[in-house]
Amino acid sequence: MSETVIGRMLVASLHQAISELLPMRLEFYESWINSGRMRSHRVTLGAMRAVFSFLRQEEGGVYDTVMTRAGELTAQWTVEGLTPVRRAWLRRLPSWLRERAAGRLARRIAVDTWQDTRASVRWRRGRGTLVFRPSLFCDVRATSATALCRYYAAAASGVAQALNVRVDVTVDQCLARGDAHCAVTVDSSRVYRPAAIAAPLLAMACAIMPGPALAQTAVPVAASRERALVMPFESNTRDPRLSWLGEASAVVLTESLRGAGVDAIVRSERLGAFERLQVPPFAALSRATVVRIGQLVGAADVVIGSVTAEGDMLAFTARRLRLGQGRIEAPTVVRGKLPDVFVILTRLASGLAFSGVVLETGRAAPAPTPPPLAAFEAYVKGLLAQTPAAQVRFLHTALQAAPSYDVARLALWQAHTSAGEHRAALEAVRAVPDDSPVAVEARLLASVSDIRVGEYADAYRLLTGLRQRAPSAIVQNNLGVLRLRAPSLPSDAARAVTYFSDARALDPLDPDYVFNLGYATWLDGDSQSAASWLREAVRLSPADGAAHALLATVLQAAGQSAEASRELLLAQRLSSAYDSLDLRAAAASRTRGQARLKEAIEPPRAERVDATVELIGQRDQRDLAAFYLDRGRRLVDQGNDREAEGELKRALYLAPYDPDANLLVGRICLRTGRLREAIESFKISLWSQETVAAHLALAEGYLKAKLPDLARSEIERALALDPASAQAQQWLDRLKRGPGTPA
Repeated sequence: MSETVIGRMLVASLHQAISELLPMRLEFYESWINSGRMRSHRVTLGAMRAVFSFLRQEEGGVYDTVMTRAGELTAQWTVEGLTPVRRAWLRRLPSWLRERAAGRLARRIAVDTWQDTRASVRWRRGRGTLVFRPSLFCDVRATSATALCRYYAAAASGVAQALNVRVDVTVDQCLARGDAHCAVTVDSSRVYRPAAIAAPLLAMACAIMPGPALAQTAVPVAASRERALVMPFESNTRDPRLSWLGEASAVVLTESLRGAGVDAIVRSERLGAFERLQVPPFAALSRATVVRIGQLVGAADVVIGSVTAEGDMLAFTARRLRLGQGRIEAPTVVRGKLPDVFVILTRLASGLAFSGVVLETGRAAPAPTPPPLAAFEAYVKGLLAQTPAAQVRFLHTALQAAPSYDVARLALWQAHTSAGEHRAALEAVRAVPDDSPVAVEARLLASVSDIRVGEYADAYRLLTGLRQRAPSAIVQNNLGVLRLRAPSLPSDAARAVTYFSDARALDPLDPDYVFNLGYATWLDGDSQSAASWLREAVRLSPADGAAHALLATVLQAAGQSAEASRELLLAQRLSSAYDSLDLRAAAASRTRGQARLKEAIEPPRAERVDATVELIGQRDQRDLAAFYLDRGRRLVDQGNDREAEGELKRALYLAPYDPDANLLVGRICLRTGRLREAIESFKISLWSQETVAAHLALAEGYLKAKLPDLARSEIERALALDPASAQAQQWLDRLKRGPGTPA
């Protein structure tokens, strides 16, 4: 039954509806509905029911909205798929015949959706009734309070609208509500209200995922922050010499908003988010994609705009998308000449009517003094250049025009570093004076270059100076990396573990600091503590292949080969770089040079855009892992261990330390005689969450391995957790009577 193939029209329309209305959830649902499966006709009944199930669990009544939009799209594509002659002929029929033609098309849509559906349509006095037996959408275990077959109603309404028929469509009966069948009524005697069928696309998309709710999902610290994202403007000028103004508008507007106290996302964060979301940084993006990006980075507002040349005048147009309210503000237009671009964009920022945020100093940060226009143009062109060599050329031009343009020196450092020219990068930032607004970042970058070229004494001097001037987790982390790499440092230098521990205390959510702490602990010879820290690192960043590989190496060194093999498999799935990793050799050699160096000043991870994006992705992974876990549990209950283990391994790939999945895998291994793997799985389950069931399962494993003392310890621990546990007491009594394994 689960291999029944679903009609491509439903799959395509549902995929499109989710991409429009739930853009940040699209990747999750593409596990079941994607272009590859659509092309190969392999979207099955089981996959569709999984999609429907998760849609019904989404917050805010999303299911009805998405299914309505999918029905509308199906109707539109069905009518567009008719031959032009037939389409024109149907639209010229009398009204009552058009009504019946719409009913027949709606019936055909239902039949094509699922091969098991039988549909009929009856007309009486201008009122048509479409009956569906059974309904693909309404096969649910528990009775639903609302109708689940709104797809049929939306399809019927959409077809009627496409044929210029004024009808009102309602769902009268639904299998999910306990009725005998699903029935949709099409009534032409009542006034048709298009607005009752679908709200505007942006309002729906934003209302479904309000900004505050998204922030709460991300991280508690960022929940109260309302950030603004300024997208690069569309450059509609025909003069290629002005093409740089699109990115320039975003840069200046962001700085103007930040100067006014608005928490605007800076360019480096925007590009980092684009990279994580796999969005081209310089491509023209659709409105839906812009909304999706804004929601994913936790922005409450997104600013979009365009720049147009009108003779010797430039027109900058900006619109503010209020994601939390689902509203697009009226456009703000400011005109002026190119030499006045900074003044123009400052006026544009004021016209957007952001309220701003009072900073800790009690006032907004002062806006930086704008550089000469020629220097700024060369700087922006350097940012947009596609190769490091071109970037260096433009940035040198900017510095020739304005030698005190320190922001360009930071960009030049980045360009040289990307090209591997660390000496040149060091020289670029050494010229930044101590009283510069970017002096702290320049000193940090200089220390990074010093470490790259082996000037460890200079790096230590710079970092210790920064620790006194601007203490931060980044400085502590880089001191730890320096301590591991430098053959010798002054006597006041602490151990690497101390530096990394301080960094983690200042920013406990950053997985790099936890990774470095685990790595340094392992180098100090404490494999057990190192494994604990590295487990925490992969918990914070499950897709970190390097962390999984190092954890596998540490576990191998600690003698936990079964868990080590599983971590290595996870690392290999995440990156092909670990396909040839020999755990025994790596554990023996303790390879150095893996500590992670921070190369930029950035806020704590709880306030960073990349953390918001990653945590939302982790939420999607947890949902998918829960789906596989549920399937694996049902297969275990049915005694189908082979298929169950496959589903549970999929769950563990997404959530390696899920206690229930590890417990079930351990029980399967125990039944199939793989005692070592079973015991390792039970231990991981207990490490993730201590439960009576896991202690008793581990006790059974120890008994089968002829380790009664360890088994007794686990049973006693289970009784300590739940003294009233009859099962634990029964196991203890049987153990006292003899060495046999309890049943």
